[in-house]
Amino acid sequence: MKEINEITEITDRPKPVTFKLDLDLRNYLWEVKTCTGCAMCKYGDWIYVPAPDVYDFSWICPEWECGVLDHYGTPGMMKILGAVFSGDLKLDDPTISEFVYKCHLCGGCDIGCKRNLDLEILMTHESLMVQLVKEGIGPLPPHRALADRIKKSGNYFGKAESERMAWAKEGVKVAAKADLLYYVGCYAGYKYPAIAKSVGKILNTAKVPFMLMEGQKCCGYKLFCSGLVEDVAVTAKAAIKRIKDLGVKEVVTECADCYRMLKVEYPKVLGIGTKDLGFEVYHIAEYADRLIKDGAIKPVKEFPEKIAYHDACGLGRLSEPWIPWEGIRDADDWGQLKPKREFRRGTKGCYEPPREVLKSIPGVELVEMLRHHHNAVCSGSCGAVREAFPEEQAFTTDVRMREANYAGAETLVVSNPRTLEVFEESLARMKDGGMAKNIAEVKERFVGLKKSLNFTSFGIKRVQDLAIFLASSIE
Repeated sequence: MKEINEITEITDRPKPVTFKLDLDLRNYLWEVKTCTGCAMCKYGDWIYVPAPDVYDFSWICPEWECGVLDHYGTPGMMKILGAVFSGDLKLDDPTISEFVYKCHLCGGCDIGCKRNLDLEILMTHESLMVQLVKEGIGPLPPHRALADRIKKSGNYFGKAESERMAWAKEGVKVAAKADLLYYVGCYAGYKYPAIAKSVGKILNTAKVPFMLMEGQKCCGYKLFCSGLVEDVAVTAKAAIKRIKDLGVKEVVTECADCYRMLKVEYPKVLGIGTKDLGFEVYHIAEYADRLIKDGAIKPVKEFPEKIAYHDACGLGRLSEPWIPWEGIRDADDWGQLKPKREFRRGTKGCYEPPREVLKSIPGVELVEMLRHHHNAVCSGSCGAVREAFPEEQAFTTDVRMREANYAGAETLVVSNPRTLEVFEESLARMKDGGMAKNIAEVKERFVGLKKSLNFTSFGIKRVQDLAIFLASSIE
């Protein structure tokens, strides 16, 4: 007993440190030192680790599965950051930029860790990306080019501003003034106008007046995912001011990424809470579910299909309201946060509304993939991976497509236009021998799977957006 007391007396015990939940990398030294490498961020909930023949449907981190080596996952990242903090490794090491920008920022690792240590894994990764930009190391050239295009044109595609609302010129009634603003994402406005038109039809059928924002710009999602938070802050301030000036009470969008930016990332970069926005943000899945339950719309056309629904990361685990926090992490008291804070664990995302919408459509049989709700794996469309590492994005998307097929789905329904794009591409690959190719890629990565991963026939016929699917049933 005496020896223990003596050790305690001479030990330089850590003192409480201030901690602010923001995008300053220095605030996450605790995460770097505390990560045990337990790999809870590698797989979904352990009950989701199925038989060897579908081993690749157990991962929660797409970057780690694709890259295999640990530095593509959180434990490796934390070890590398430890070396950076200690001065043993410089931040401009090319390995760091590679694993940072290969991350989809999907939050799978974050909810995995919050079942265990409550570390802020996603915030650490986002802060590292921001630090790379601050030091002139990031973003990567494809991201710089994309950022320049968005800044110049106001949209992802570099098209004319006027084209965003072209879908609304015929067949849709838009109010000059309303309490509801339809915030039209770049993909719905420019690439998939049928989605935007479907949102308009849903609201028109329910007799809900809505207005559009003249001169609306890109939400800045890809800028955020490239670490360009100063640009995002400018975008956020301008967008919030314009929405408030319109006097609307609610904002609805069809895009999970716009939804995430408006509801979560804008408050985060501006240092406010979601509750401080001054308006409510909804995805059309949430809004339509409410309209159906209120009797304002009723799906009548039958679709006798087996449907698998993909949980978009931005609509699911990453959509919980942002709650700013500042206090101390008391290392002398088992790392307790003081004052206590509410954690965003991903379990309160928008999961049931899209499923309720699908269940309301006559004939639909909803089947779940092995990974669903907060354990759903990313489609590959998140982050800025597609722009710089398209092969990794395609691998991730194809694995998820095979999982939907394994579940017995005939149609894969999504709630994000960007996700629709990558799954449509994947579906085309699958119909051209892509299923066998993707399985071969998985086996090549993991030595122990040479005789597993059973090949099954491919039965998915189409990929459909939720808004289009619902609108086609309320004709």
